[in-house]
Amino acid sequence: MTENFNILVNKLNSFKLKYYLFQLVKGLVLSAIILLLLYTVFSVVEYFVYLSSDVRKLIFYGLIIFSTLLILQFVGIPVLRLLHILKPIDLKSSSSLIQKHFSDIKDKLLNIIELADFNDNKYSNEIVLASIDQKINELKVFDFNDAVQFKNIRNIGMYLIISILMMVGIAVSNKNVFTDSTNRLLHYNQEFVKPAPFAFELINTSLKAKKGDSYIIQVNAEGDEIPKIVYINIEGNNYLMKTNSAGSYQFEMASVINPVTFYFTDLKYKSDSYNLKLLPKPGIINFTTGIYPPKYTGLQNLFLDNIGDVQIPNGTKVEWRFNGIDVDSLYVLLNDSVKLYAAKEGDVFQLEKRFYKSGKYNVFIRNKVTEPELALSYSVDVIPDLFPEIDVMQVKDSMRLTRFFFKGVVGDDYGFSKLTFHYNINNSDSTIAVPFVKYLTDQEFYFSYDFKDLPDTKGAVSYYFSVTDNDVINGYKTTTSNSYLFEFPNREELLANEAEQFRNIEKMFEESQTLAKEINDDIKNLQLKNMETNNSDWEKSQMVSDIVQKQNKLEQLYNKIKQDNESLNNYMNSFDQHSEEMMEKQKQIEELLDEVFTDELRELMEEFNKLAENFDSKNLNQLAKDMDLTMEDLQKQLDKNLEMLKKLKMEQKLQNVIDEVNKMADEEEKMAKEVNEKKNYEETKEKVEQHQEGLKDLRNQLKETLEINKEHENPMNFDDFSEDFEEIDKSMENSKENLDKKNKKKSSSGLKNTSEQLQNMAFGMQQMLDMNTQKQNQENIQNLRQILSNLILLSFTQEEVLVDLERIDAKDPSLIQLNQKQKRIVDQSKIVRDSLYSLAMRTPQISSMVNNELVSMELNLSKAKDQMEEALFPSARSSQQFVITAANNMALILNEALENLEKMQANSKPGDQQCENPGQGSSGMGDMKKQSESMKEQLQKMIDEMKNGNQGKMSQQMGQSLMQHEMMQQMLRDMMNNGSVGSDAKKALQHIDDLLEQNRKELMNKSINAQTIARQNLITTRLLEAEKAEMEREFEDKRESESAEDFYSNPVKFFEYKEKENYSIEYLNKNSHKLNNFYNKKYKQYLNKIQAK
Repeated sequence: MTENFNILVNKLNSFKLKYYLFQLVKGLVLSAIILLLLYTVFSVVEYFVYLSSDVRKLIFYGLIIFSTLLILQFVGIPVLRLLHILKPIDLKSSSSLIQKHFSDIKDKLLNIIELADFNDNKYSNEIVLASIDQKINELKVFDFNDAVQFKNIRNIGMYLIISILMMVGIAVSNKNVFTDSTNRLLHYNQEFVKPAPFAFELINTSLKAKKGDSYIIQVNAEGDEIPKIVYINIEGNNYLMKTNSAGSYQFEMASVINPVTFYFTDLKYKSDSYNLKLLPKPGIINFTTGIYPPKYTGLQNLFLDNIGDVQIPNGTKVEWRFNGIDVDSLYVLLNDSVKLYAAKEGDVFQLEKRFYKSGKYNVFIRNKVTEPELALSYSVDVIPDLFPEIDVMQVKDSMRLTRFFFKGVVGDDYGFSKLTFHYNINNSDSTIAVPFVKYLTDQEFYFSYDFKDLPDTKGAVSYYFSVTDNDVINGYKTTTSNSYLFEFPNREELLANEAEQFRNIEKMFEESQTLAKEINDDIKNLQLKNMETNNSDWEKSQMVSDIVQKQNKLEQLYNKIKQDNESLNNYMNSFDQHSEEMMEKQKQIEELLDEVFTDELRELMEEFNKLAENFDSKNLNQLAKDMDLTMEDLQKQLDKNLEMLKKLKMEQKLQNVIDEVNKMADEEEKMAKEVNEKKNYEETKEKVEQHQEGLKDLRNQLKETLEINKEHENPMNFDDFSEDFEEIDKSMENSKENLDKKNKKKSSSGLKNTSEQLQNMAFGMQQMLDMNTQKQNQENIQNLRQILSNLILLSFTQEEVLVDLERIDAKDPSLIQLNQKQKRIVDQSKIVRDSLYSLAMRTPQISSMVNNELVSMELNLSKAKDQMEEALFPSARSSQQFVITAANNMALILNEALENLEKMQANSKPGDQQCENPGQGSSGMGDMKKQSESMKEQLQKMIDEMKNGNQGKMSQQMGQSLMQHEMMQQMLRDMMNNGSVGSDAKKALQHIDDLLEQNRKELMNKSINAQTIARQNLITTRLLEAEKAEMEREFEDKRESESAEDFYSNPVKFFEYKEKENYSIEYLNKNSHKLNNFYNKKYKQYLNKIQAK
């Protein structure tokens, strides 16, 4: 290029340097203006507004970023281009800027630059250069540097000065505007509160809250102007505070779960910010309550989750396990007095307590930063172990008045340890264990006892039941039932009652005889009226109705006789000893009484009833005739039964006198020994005086009995023994004198002599009574043989007539002879009848079956005689056949009675008491013997194990043996209490029970020895004795059948008849819902009341 062009380029470069210097100065001024204005604005705004920390932070960093960008743009870029770090503007751009300042240049400068860049071969280089020089010459007059005018910055500088002056003015007027605001902007993280006309004063001294608790924040406002409404700002949200009074405010945070930042404001001014910190709060997440009742209650252990209120039996151990959070220690405060500290394992706290009374308990927890605080509050309701309950019902045996059946109900909270029957006689207490189930809380029990089994049957016996619970903690508690009293009648009362009842029975017999005679007379009168034509059927029907009414009355009266006689026998047998022979006679008489009103008699009475409803004259004659014979037989049976009753009572009275004399003899002998040993003279003398009085009474009883004996048709031959009584009385007087003199030898000898005299007199009485019985039996046997002979003859004779009547023709003259022969048979039957009635008066073995056959024979004999006279031969033959059948039946019955009398006569010996019906042994004896042998072997093994030191096997065998002992004891007590064994066997079983109890105690104490084995051998021996005694035992009551005896001997069976009555009660008990203790008790009381009703 040309030199001119180079000069032009240099001028352009000089322009660019000045241009960038201008841009630099201009940028500095603009930057200063903008930054000063922003600083002033923000300072003023911050000074008056008190921006928040976040806004100040935004302004702070915004200013830095903005200033950086601003300086970079207006200062940094020009400097970089000036230093050619950044590419400066090119020549064309420079020419454009210069052209804008110098308008005359126009496009010349730009054309020069373009020509310099022009490379076209069309034009020669010289022409181009010439053109460039030409144009450069035209531009030499222009100074390109003048295109940049620094004076233009003056206007901008004025704004800078104004800004500075404004700042200075603000600073002069309030120097804190820039200092305070700058400080607050620089310290944007700090909270700065705008000064208010009042000041907030926080009342809370400690800004610490327990997690989850509520927290109350209180603040006061003090100053010239008190705000009416104050808000608390929590995490950017305003909440109205409660105004307590002028200038006092509070706010309750319901549940603090996180740290909180807050300040107070009236929406114009605000306080400093505060931080509420959280303290770890102790708490219980969950807990378990373990309930361990005492073992004797039989209740299962119970575990409850998060349940603290419990109802427990007395003596129950309660164990708590608490799972805590932020808990360092825990304790339980019982009834506000006793503290129980829990053991800690990790976050689990455990403690236990045994409770004997109800109360409240509070659970307190704490940690390092908190005080003990109440976490839980519950109560323990201790159910006291109440006394057991017992209710007993007793029923007296109507057959044996000394025997009672008991049905009882016992109840307790948890079970029983003892159920006992107590009785006291003559200030001597005795007990009998009653079987029961230990852990059945409500149960029935059955028991029976015969007071006749007592060794002393004089005076009164008080008795009751007691039940003992199983409360091992408070001591076993016992409840007794109502006390009962049983009094044995004395001799005088017994005899007086017997005499009174027998007089009543005699009176009723007399009434029944009179009534039977009236009925018989009415029947005969009715027969006469029926033959008369002037009597209407209505009148006859009325007479029949009257007869029926009297028959019903007679039957009722006779039933009353049977009942009273049975009651009298039961009364006397209950309190007085009778021989088996006497008991058998009682039974036979009772059977005779039962058979008086036969089925045939009742059928006739029923036909009479029908006749009263539908009167029929044709049937009346035959029916009245049959009734006449039947009522005549009934009268004779009544006479027979009354006579036999009188005879039996007389024999019983004589036997009673003999028994009392024997008893007195035994007592005199015993007194003789006592005087010889104890020398108790005064006491013995009183007894002798009592015996004298008793002897006098016995003499009077014998005299009265002998007077009654004289009234019988066949009186016994019995001496009054007056000389014996007088000698014995003298002997007693001598004994009294010797006792007064305190002569031991003579007193003892005298008493022994009196005993021998009494024994001799009793023996003589017994011999005389037995001889009379034998004599009577011998006479009865002879009479019975004669009657049998006559009866057989009558039967053969009637058979001959029957055979002849079948072969004879109706017009045969020999019929007259047959009729006469039939009449003779009727006369023979009357002899047989009278003989039988006479014999039956003194022989109870002749049953009413004979009377039934006799009546049947007489009725058919009468019919046969009438039918033969009326030529009704077929009917007559039928009636004759019935006569033969009845006679043969009577012969069989009488023959059996004869054999029994002959056996009795052959076996009887004076003074002996027969035992013909041995009792049956209990089926459980054999099982118990086997069990006893097994127990013996097991005991021997245990002794061997002890010698060998093998304690493990021994403990196992000991447990099995204890169980076997208890089972065997239970079997024994059941057998003794249910009345299934006799008195001898019962005594043996009681001894076995005592031996078993001793062995059981030794097993529990682990003190087994040779004596234990020996005792077990003795148990087996006693079982054999009991079995033998049971096999030889007679049935105690011959009057009832086996089923009836079994019913009365077993108290369980005795009460079974009430099952239906108790069904609803049982149903309620079995279906009772689970109730708490209080309502369960009320429920049981309600059931007991129903059952009692």
